[in-house]
Amino acid sequence: MVNREPASVTGRIERFFERVHRERMAGLPILNPRLAVKLVGLRDWQGLWIGVLVTPWTMNLIALPGPRCGNPPGGFGTKRDLDLPAGRYEFIAAADPELGPHETCSLFSPMDAFADQEGALAMAQAILTLIFDPAGQRAADPDPRPGLSRRGLLRTVLGGGVR
Repeated sequence: MVNREPASVTGRIERFFERVHRERMAGLPILNPRLAVKLVGLRDWQGLWIGVLVTPWTMNLIALPGPRCGNPPGGFGTKRDLDLPAGRYEFIAAADPELGPHETCSLFSPMDAFADQEGALAMAQAILTLIFDPAGQRAADPDPRPGLSRRGLLRTVLGGGVR
């Protein structure tokens, strides 16, 4: 399944995960009722569409093959590292007939730390900024450290610094 336009890819991802929310996750105690499905900052990066997916149960980096993808996700459940501008992140492959092949990298789960949708979306945007604009982060950080890990990324966003 080739994903050509960011708006159509965003809509398809959001519709898919809204359906997952209604049909597979409804009533589970892991859900944060103050949150909704939203994809933040989808962008074309080296042939992959990458953004941050916010749902009531998790926040993930999500990657789908774009029209110029030379390195699509592997089979269901396979892991691979993607080298993003701020460092290397482990993604796990999945596939669905509606969404097609995709990969996710867990950032938060469960989502009970977020009081509202606005806070979750602000966190998603901050994560994207750190991942895709590491030079901007280094300019603001007097002690820059190369290659933020997922843990280091979250510590930085949450104010704990990178260790």
